[in-house]
Amino acid sequence: MEKSNIKLFLLLSLFYVLILSACNQKEESVDKSGEKEQEKVETLNQVEKEKAESSNQDVESIEKISNNEEIAEDNHLNTSLTLVLEDVIPRDPSIDHNVYGYELNFILKYINHTDKDIKGFLAETYFYDMFGELVYTLDFKYEWDVIPANGSTNFNTAVDLNQFKDADMRFYNLPFENMTFNYKIKSIIFTDGTSI
Repeated sequence: MEKSNIKLFLLLSLFYVLILSACNQKEESVDKSGEKEQEKVETLNQVEKEKAESSNQDVESIEKISNNEEIAEDNHLNTSLTLVLEDVIPRDPSIDHNVYGYELNFILKYINHTDKDIKGFLAETYFYDMFGELVYTLDFKYEWDVIPANGSTNFNTAVDLNQFKDADMRFYNLPFENMTFNYKIKSIIFTDGTSI
């Protein structure tokens, strides 16, 4: 009886060892397949990251090209027409009875550098103080006299200012000799119907 118990014990032990060995091999297999899956995920993530970087570079390149085209267009417009601010004259209604509110009169000269007569244009204008701080912006729209090809036109215009707005009164009180003028031409229309 003891021999049969020993045999049974040995058989059960052997069976137990085989089961443990099989389980260890399965765990190693699962670990290896898990590692392989992890490697696949990392590879896919790297590929997606490279695609995203490439896409971002493409977008940046397109934006740079677009910005360069806009700069080139702005430069072309600004070299086609020059605006010269010759003087700014403040008009106070308490002194000048010909005006009803605070007003700034602008004396301007428009110089056409093209071979075509200019019928009109749109521009954004910027006024800075002597420290380079932006004080005021105005949209200018010119549609009166023709500015001759390779010629110039003098033009006077005015803007009404609100005495109750600090920005308006700061602009009104800014002396012309302390003022810096800049502009950006938005569009030019020629008498032949073409435009830039």
